[in-house]
Amino acid sequence: MNQITHFCGIDAAKHSFYVAIKNGNCMVEEKSFEMNSEGFKSLESIIQSFKKQLLIGMESTGIYHSNLFHFLRKRGYKTTVVHPYRVFQFFKFSSNKPTKTDRKDAKTICDYLEVEHKNLDESTRQKNDERDNLRYIIREKESITSEIAKTKTEIKRIVSIVFPEIERRASIFSKKMLCLLLQFPSAASIRESAPKQFMQKVKQASHNTKGRNTEMNPELIYELAEKSIADSYPLYEALLKMKITRLSSLLEERETITNFIDKIAHKLFEREIEILTSIPGIGRESAICFMAEIKDIKRFPHWKNLIGFCGLDPVIKQSGRYKGKFRISKRGNSHARRIAWIMASCVKRCCPYFRDYYLKKRTEGKSYKEAVVSSSTKLLRTVYSLLHETRFFK
Repeated sequence: MNQITHFCGIDAAKHSFYVAIKNGNCMVEEKSFEMNSEGFKSLESIIQSFKKQLLIGMESTGIYHSNLFHFLRKRGYKTTVVHPYRVFQFFKFSSNKPTKTDRKDAKTICDYLEVEHKNLDESTRQKNDERDNLRYIIREKESITSEIAKTKTEIKRIVSIVFPEIERRASIFSKKMLCLLLQFPSAASIRESAPKQFMQKVKQASHNTKGRNTEMNPELIYELAEKSIADSYPLYEALLKMKITRLSSLLEERETITNFIDKIAHKLFEREIEILTSIPGIGRESAICFMAEIKDIKRFPHWKNLIGFCGLDPVIKQSGRYKGKFRISKRGNSHARRIAWIMASCVKRCCPYFRDYYLKKRTEGKSYKEAVVSSSTKLLRTVYSLLHETRFFK
């Protein structure tokens, strides 16, 4: 095996990346490159002569480092993605000044590689597989779901102005009700239509739209429109149509992306999903999201590492007679922490084993939040054991 003698730290940005290359105490190269094919080739022309003795490291800067990372890995360079928090702690230890530049960041990563390269085993090196893509897609679905909730709130606010009576009497988010509001976006627009014409359009739209029937019949809707206190708001009506169209588009996007996620997850995590869903209260969607974040349970040598990855490890500050309050570190993956919280909230209701543990913590005087956090760590310990031993929950 070739001994590592050269270290290359890369600080990647959207349009460029800065490189620092070191050989022992001697800095070989410090240079900035454009984030394009020419920049990639220019970097390779510098490092290819000592390829076998070189270790390259870069921080995970969102998505900007991905193309450069895969370019180097495909060409056989030893490339690793270093943990940003560890690099930051190393920077605070090794630097006397708080100055932060691309050049200094690249040099810090380079120095960190030189000190820690023996501890950077294959488990720290990012794999170019579908698991990384699945995690990105799931987070995109979360973003779409958030947009759906926001759009629904905006629709309700507009409907409470243009047709407040129907907003109070019925669910306005059924497919048939949304179709009705798309054609008649206010009480004023209904009043302007003849009763027979309104009934005919509603029945035609109801026939062409799948979904449950509206809670109110067309006659009652027309009657409410005639008695409505709402005035005519042409601008709000146009805005409501736009919001309904956007909501329909977002719902279609979420359905498409959900089917795509199910297909990939079935191929990558079929066994893990079966194990997780054997715990009462954990559904398939939560299991998929959790596995997409942790990717592989073998990455964690101990259950404490999994809890730390989720940022649920305890932090206690004590000095002399002072003893601070217990809190969690929140240093890990915020998405994994949120999923662990959701799963714990569900299992404490559905699983007697975790419900008893939750109630025990409550009787000990812990608040609701503290008890759920304790249940989350208990659940993660259980999940760790089940996945490592590939057995179901009993």
